[in-house]
Amino acid sequence: MQPQQRFSLRSIGRRLTATFWLPLAVGMLLTIGLGYLPLDAQTPRIPEAVSRCIPQQTRQPIVRSELIGSSRSQGKDYYLLATHTENSQPPTNLIIAVTNGRCEEVFFNPMGDRVPFASVVPQSVAQQLTLARFRREIQRLGKERFQQQVNQGAASTQNPTWFAEEVWALRQLGITVPANVQVQQ
Repeated sequence: MQPQQRFSLRSIGRRLTATFWLPLAVGMLLTIGLGYLPLDAQTPRIPEAVSRCIPQQTRQPIVRSELIGSSRSQGKDYYLLATHTENSQPPTNLIIAVTNGRCEEVFFNPMGDRVPFASVVPQSVAQQLTLARFRREIQRLGKERFQQQVNQGAASTQNPTWFAEEVWALRQLGITVPANVQVQQ
């Protein structure tokens, strides 16, 4: 003879929690959490040929590099990397070109001077690398916050001058370029 099983609201609630709510909550956390992984976890791997050209002897040692984007033109692959130093300053742009497995440092700007990519790579490559850089920022900040930063950047100086590749990339992304921005060709 089996003992009679009694059901109460409390026992039913515990069973529902164990069999329904707990897996649902864990599933939601996993689903939502995937969108909030650090950007490093979502960053593509840097190809070996590119890694060999990351400068080793710099004033501030590079501790980490991230691949932001790449473009191909006239038989060369161009890679834009953000390099991070020990002192947590904003990352430095580094462009490396690879041809037939051989790499060369095309652009490295540890001082952070405003220099158009088009001064060192073909215009189409400069546009694509800038587009990748802005996409990365939108991924990090969100489109609305990125638009706010664009507006604040244009309002912070009397006659803001932006590079042609920057204005092109902003327009490709549906970001409004403020009317007071002048384009440097």
